[in-house]
Amino acid sequence: MNEKEGIDFKSYYIAVFSSNYFFQGVTSSVFAVIIPIYLIQIVGGITASEIAFIASIILIPWILKVFFAILSDRYGTKKLGRRKPYVLIPMIFAGLIWLILSAPNIANSDNIIFVFVTAGVLINLGIAIADTALDGLIIDICPKKQLGRTQGFCWGLNSVGAIIGGPMLAFLLVSIKAITVQIVFIIVGISMIATSLFILFIKEKDVFHEVMIKDHLKEMFNNKRDWLGYFYSMLRSLYDGVIVLLISIIVLIKIGVLKSEGVTLSIEGSDMNVYLYQANVSIIISIGIIVGALIGGQIADLKSRKLSVFFSILITLTSLILLILEYSFIPLLLFIASLSGVALGWRRAVAAAVIGELSKKHPEMDSTHFSISMAFANIGAIIGLLFTGIILNLTQDYSISFIYLAFTSLLVLIPFMLLKPKDYELRFIDK
Repeated sequence: MNEKEGIDFKSYYIAVFSSNYFFQGVTSSVFAVIIPIYLIQIVGGITASEIAFIASIILIPWILKVFFAILSDRYGTKKLGRRKPYVLIPMIFAGLIWLILSAPNIANSDNIIFVFVTAGVLINLGIAIADTALDGLIIDICPKKQLGRTQGFCWGLNSVGAIIGGPMLAFLLVSIKAITVQIVFIIVGISMIATSLFILFIKEKDVFHEVMIKDHLKEMFNNKRDWLGYFYSMLRSLYDGVIVLLISIIVLIKIGVLKSEGVTLSIEGSDMNVYLYQANVSIIISIGIIVGALIGGQIADLKSRKLSVFFSILITLTSLILLILEYSFIPLLLFIASLSGVALGWRRAVAAAVIGELSKKHPEMDSTHFSISMAFANIGAIIGLLFTGIILNLTQDYSISFIYLAFTSLLVLIPFMLLKPKDYELRFIDK
């Protein structure tokens, strides 16, 4: 039972939450694994910078996550409750956009960029709103003794969807002739709509305390510590989108699956195996992300969060520079690609620990503070993709671009070193 409101927290609630998080992860995986190759096939030739620009634009709704949090905190409906409308309606909306994308002749070589940018923004808008409301709903109704396990399981399923969703759908695309890219869109759309409907079985609290939004938000923006935390979040995520998207592209170029003239990409013929290669590379990078998250989190909690941040930056710098080299031994190239995934997972794990401690300084609205930090992280991911696209366009050279990425990854040290260790290191906090 919920300690304050007497809600009977059913075990199947976790399945409802986690299934929604899972298909949120699948969507991000489809945009990273399947859609870039599909665009190249339809257009016939597309630059990596154009793909980066598209990815940066469709992530814009995630910048607004904090506003969605405030919206679901303050407004709801008598019939559905406070959180459920913001899960159900946006997820159904996002699923319908996937179904629209599956329509015959919806996109051709002339309009496909516009179609997928527009659809990507709308889909991510729906998912970002639902994700924010789900976070709040779990905090609202889950008993304290189950909160950690529930959130851990849900975010674990989200990671599983992000890691294997696109690759598994790519395997189906290659191995079953009857399945087309449009059918993949239908599968994702129907799954999102179906899982969102289960949220109707969740019972919300009937009574809520008044949230002093103005006063508490003001506290989050009138001190140096929080601003340093926000800038740390933004700069540490500059290359999250780049690693997920562009690392796999450069690997496919080096093994000869994709052809590159300057930074313009193309595929010879209509070989569907390119999806299989993309899936395999994405899985290898994703395994690295999991390993990095596990190791980075352990070092952050058991040894030192500062030390863990330094290691994550070192691995990021090393992996990005090594990727510009030529490799005749393909397994070594794939190992370097997985190392870039380790760097990403490590950065995320230690950032969650650091930002989590800063959020605890605002116990009245700690989830809102965390959402603000994540909004800055999403801004960083968009900026990283945007500037990477600009550098690729200006230089027409992947090697120069990756050197640029490697050394600008050091920028995160500026806000982090200005933070006081007593605000994020466990040994000081415990004392």
